[in-house]
Amino acid sequence: MLKAMPFDENMPEDVQHVLDTAAVLEITEFQVFHLAYAKWYGEVPGDSVIEPFFTGYMFREIVPPWVRQFTRFVLDLYETGRLDPRKLGIEKIKLTQEMWSRGKRYILILVMVMTSLIVLGEFASDIIKHLGVCYFPPCY
Repeated sequence: MLKAMPFDENMPEDVQHVLDTAAVLEITEFQVFHLAYAKWYGEVPGDSVIEPFFTGYMFREIVPPWVRQFTRFVLDLYETGRLDPRKLGIEKIKLTQEMWSRGKRYILILVMVMTSLIVLGEFASDIIKHLGVCYFPPCY
């Protein structure tokens, strides 16, 4: 079984199972509800179908029976080493050249913004030194 988080010793077992299932499948809890509904009822639900159940789970810790059954099924497969997320319809997103390029672009923008903020901070501290007034710590 997965190790529970130390600060959640009072968490209901059903809620812990939902969290563990989401962790082993590497998906969100909402997606766990989607998969559980599809397996139980045999049809893919829309978000509007899942939302009332998920709201009850989030705010009142109510786990529907079909989610409970699904999480136990997945965790049993995981513990016996037979879990294959692809059989449950979960596909890993493959890294494309466009995704790689976009990631490099975002990192470059982030580095430029951070560098600009550091340079601006240094410039502001130099200007304030010449004014004879200090607004930065430790000289309030």
